[in-house]
Amino acid sequence: MADHSGPGPIDRRGFLGLLSAGAGGALLGACSSGGSTSSAPASGTFPLGASARASGKPVGITLWHSMTYNNQKTLQTLTDGFNAIQSDVKVTLVNQNSYTDTLTLFTAALGGSGLPDLIQMETDNLQLMVDSRSIVPVGSAVTADHYDLSDFLPSTVSYFTVNGTLQAMPFNISSNVLYYDQNAFTRAGLDPAAPPATLADLKALAGEITSSGTEKYGMSLKLDASYFEQWVTLGDGTLVDHDNGRSGRATKVTFDGALGTSIFQFYADMLGGKLAQATSATTYDNLLGVANKVAPMCLETSAALGTIQTILAGGQYKDVKLGVAPTPSTTAQRNGVFPGGAGLYIVKSSSSARQDAAWQFVKYLVDPAQMATWAVGTGYIPIRKSSVALPAVDQLYAQHPEFKVAYDQLLSSPQNPSTAGAVYGPQAQVEQAMVSALTSISTGTAPGAAMTQLATTANQAITSYNSRVPG
Repeated sequence: MADHSGPGPIDRRGFLGLLSAGAGGALLGACSSGGSTSSAPASGTFPLGASARASGKPVGITLWHSMTYNNQKTLQTLTDGFNAIQSDVKVTLVNQNSYTDTLTLFTAALGGSGLPDLIQMETDNLQLMVDSRSIVPVGSAVTADHYDLSDFLPSTVSYFTVNGTLQAMPFNISSNVLYYDQNAFTRAGLDPAAPPATLADLKALAGEITSSGTEKYGMSLKLDASYFEQWVTLGDGTLVDHDNGRSGRATKVTFDGALGTSIFQFYADMLGGKLAQATSATTYDNLLGVANKVAPMCLETSAALGTIQTILAGGQYKDVKLGVAPTPSTTAQRNGVFPGGAGLYIVKSSSSARQDAAWQFVKYLVDPAQMATWAVGTGYIPIRKSSVALPAVDQLYAQHPEFKVAYDQLLSSPQNPSTAGAVYGPQAQVEQAMVSALTSISTGTAPGAAMTQLATTANQAITSYNSRVPG
């Protein structure tokens, strides 16, 4: 892929130019430009040890994050632990409420003051962050520190690697899984220990559930782009050209062939045949469908599992016996999945001492012991393989094996361009178009027509974005 990192960060106007045709443009509105405030080291270097050599200690840094509830509490616990065990760095957390708000505020601060030193940004914005020229690739710190990545889940490192360099440190990682009510399977005469392994199985089991009268629908199909994307990946397909944007900048979509259209046909068969109910991408009606005995199966992020278990433990849904299984594969030959969630980016405008301080904190957060604490406290996947052998995670997986499903799903995924995940600038905009296409199928649009419109919209967005990327 061509390197568009550039010598310095893009200011606010430039960043908005990249966003202007995407979902963020209308949200972020008009703006004025500002000059670069970068004090970053030269390209290809990293100021390792600068925080320890700083004259004023501790070096204060800020992390912008989007964690809530138990996730925020666990992150604060880890941060307090880091601040307590050393005196060179002091970390302050700032909760920006959501990934959308984080991107909005980050964009507003570019070219001026008020940027954080470290920022948690969701996977969809990877190419956008690279093109913003506002980050120091984590890979430069990895190289300078001779930091070993061999213990990390390979797919998490692959996802955040662009231009041959690790751009962000994977952190809160999740994966879509199948949730189902084992008791509903039993009532329908199905084996609760044999969840569907493929889309064909899923359709067949949904038919048996509805025909038996067990529940109104066999499953809930959330009209969410991530499920379509994962099924393309599980079918060994890519979403965009140039090896999913990994061997060169993506210029067009590749999901519009026979594989993608067959997945759209699956949606049409399930929804048109009343085997599944359509639910919104912005709600958890799919999970409520399981709880309220409307539809006993659904797909959802593994990051929801901790919350689900807490709700079930409250006794409100006593007749639900939760089952968790890997995402059913598109075909009988299972390929693999790509990770979801977010990574941690070191911000380029920070001083050398603060960049190094951010790196020291990042290393602490992804240490196996801290990853174990993070996984147990949040339900996110531990990205370090050695974390799974630590007592806290080992005990969690022994008592609640459903938490291990998403980890095993990522661990067993082969490493190839498909499972590395797609990286392209207007990803959020294209995913909105995917949701629109799925919604149109739910109201009767033919799968082929929906795919044709989606591909046209997506390719226009990619072309428009690429035309605005600085050379």
